[in-house]
Amino acid sequence: MLLAVAVSLKDRFVITADRDEKIRVSSLEQPHIIEAFCLGHSEFVSELCIPSNHPQLLLSGSGDGTVRLWQYLCGTELDCFKMSDVQASGCQKARCTVTRIVHCKQGDYLAVLCDGFSSVYILQLDVVAQKLNHRQTIAVTQRAWDVAFDDSSGLWILDGGMVVLYQAQEGHWQNILQHPDKLKMEEAIHGQMEESQDSVIGNNYSSLYKVSLDNMAQYQWKKELRIHRTLNKRALEPVQLSGHSKRTTV
Repeated sequence: MLLAVAVSLKDRFVITADRDEKIRVSSLEQPHIIEAFCLGHSEFVSELCIPSNHPQLLLSGSGDGTVRLWQYLCGTELDCFKMSDVQASGCQKARCTVTRIVHCKQGDYLAVLCDGFSSVYILQLDVVAQKLNHRQTIAVTQRAWDVAFDDSSGLWILDGGMVVLYQAQEGHWQNILQHPDKLKMEEAIHGQMEESQDSVIGNNYSSLYKVSLDNMAQYQWKKELRIHRTLNKRALEPVQLSGHSKRTTV
């Protein structure tokens, strides 16, 4: 099951991810040729992002609740950021799926969404130190369906049926209440939200997680089933007479 796709600069490589935790780097012209694997996630990979100004790097999000930084051509993991470290105390879920990663050239900021959380997490990519650092958590009033950066480095958030704009001011992202494009964008998406929201609400990542089995309980159940079948089989067998047969001579 293919879950995420990214194409490198100049369309040289195609990077794919699926349910088996592996990230594959393949030649776009010959996709059957795998150049490298990026291995490290412990659950399905749900999101991929290549920073346009750092085409040698790859960002990935997963059902294991992490955002990872890779040098993908050699399959080297550079950093692993756990989203549980920035979630509010008492609100941490046993499972957290990273559903969206978008990158802003100016400042190398990242906006990250997680399934089931009403916040947008702002990370910053430190290319020199090869690290991901948390800068801010933006709370939304309803639910953040999607995020995007514009050419002016503004962060647009689809909060329920509303469009919210944030811009970085002295290293802090602040809500811009008045903007000429906000009303136009809300009108454009309002009709589509009513049609698509029901299907989006039903979107659930729980079916993608690995199923762990209790091996001992399964063994005990199979053993009892085997014994039960054996007893039933014996009960249906005809009664065998014991003793030696006698030969009559005339």
